This record gives sequence, C-alpha cells and structure tokens, in this order.
Amino acid sequence: MNKIKSLISKLISTKIKKYGKNNSVITGKNVHLRKVRIKIYGDNNTIKINDNAYLHNVYIRIGFPDSHVKDCNIEIGSNTSFNSADIQIGEDKSSIIIGDDCMLSFNVEIACSDTHAIFDKDTRKLLNRGKSINIGNNCWICKNVKILKNTSIADNCIVAQDSIVTKQFKETNTILAGNPAKIVKHNVIWSRKRPNEFI
Repeated sequence: MNKIKSLISKLISTKIKKYGKNNSVITGKNVHLRKVRIKIYGDNNTIKINDNAYLHNVYIRIGFPDSHVKDCNIEIGSNTSFNSADIQIGEDKSSIIIGDDCMLSFNVEIACSDTHAIFDKDTRKLLNRGKSINIGNNCWICKNVKILKNTSIADNCIVAQDSIVTKQFKETNTILAGNPAKIVKHNVIWSRKRPNEFI
C-alpha cells in the first residue's frame, strides 16, 4: 500500500508517481514543492521532506522503470532550499540524507549510483556499489555541483560552483572546490544574506 502524508504543504505543479508497494512520501509543515517530480520504482522506499523546506524544479527518483529497488531512503532537512536539482538512487538499501538549513543552487546533481555495473573481470565482484550520500547541516551547494555516490560533506561547508564531490569530507567550515573537489579554504561560515547586507 502506498502512502502520501502531508501537513499544511503547498504543492504547485508537482507530480508524485509510485510503482510498487509500501512506498511513502512524507512532508512536514509548511513545505513548498514547486515544479517537483517524484518517481519511485520498487518497494519499501521512503522520501521525507521536513518542515519549511522549499523545493523548486527538483526531480527526485528512486529506482528505474526497468530496475526496481527496495529499502531506500531520501531525507531533506528542515529549512533547506533548492533552486533546481536532480536527485537519484538506483540500488537497494541506499540513502541520501541532506541536513537542515542547507541551500542548493541551480542545476545540482546528487546521484547515489553509477546506474550501470562496473566489476572485476576475473572475479565478477561488483566494484561500484552505491550506498549513501550524506550532506551535513548548513551547507551551501553552489551552481552546477555534482555529488556522487558514497560521499559526505560535513556541517557548515560550501561546495564551489562546477565542483564534483567524489569522496568523504569530515572537516566542518570548509570550502570544497574542483574536479574532483578538495578543501581549498578552512575556518569559513556563510550566510543567506547578500554581501551588502552582511557588511
């Protein structure tokens, strides 16, 4: 049985489609979904969008029409905002967790799977299993950033425009930049205020 639970949420031009059983999309209070598409293919998958989140032009996908998945989880924290993004999971028992008070700019890609298998020629062992992506609280993800499988970003970090995150970053209050991303500055904090307002 599929469920959608919503409390005082605004859904504008939003489409939610689920194929399978026991899939849930849960939204908290005052969630704004504008031009959002959600598709779930499989069983026992959950998408949770917490209070006061704002999603604009976002495509969230768990599984594929030709490859259903199970037991996956996507969670978007309270007060987190998106301008446009593509978020996808393609393997069983995977998760994407995005913390509270994050700001994601335009054309952000968050992909917890390579979507096709890479394996050892002799042993046939799978080499590119996608398990999780974790983005901490109060992170600013800039325009055209790609965040790939099995990565993490600590609290209070900034990921610079056009960067590709390919590993785990545990240090807080840093700027990550480049392809692949690396730490380029330490001991920073950011604000949603414009520079003139901050000064």
